[in-house]
Amino acid sequence: MAKRNQKNGARGGRAMLWGVGLGVLSAAVAMVYLGMLNTCETLGQQIKRLEVQQFELHKRVVNEERNWAAARSIRNMEQLMARHGIAMSWPDQRNIIRMRPAEPTQFAAQGGGVARRD
Repeated sequence: MAKRNQKNGARGGRAMLWGVGLGVLSAAVAMVYLGMLNTCETLGQQIKRLEVQQFELHKRVVNEERNWAAARSIRNMEQLMARHGIAMSWPDQRNIIRMRPAEPTQFAAQGGGVARRD
């Protein structure tokens, strides 16, 4: 029986197999990288949008607090009473009941009281 020609033997096939495997692996890593990059960009855009929304809401809160402080001022109350024809005056000194501030409790002294808002 004659010998087989091993000039184009199994060695070339192994190199091709390793090349294909390495190509598939690098393609998978590239797809994972692109997916993570897309997710990060989406989250970054969402964070920017939420920061803008937070800034706008903070502006609205400050504006409403200023409006509320102006609305409950004494001058504004007097103008409203005059506009609606309400005749009121300050009470006499003998009709005013003055109360002393309450003694701080142990809970409030330890910082457990109501927290102030920024």
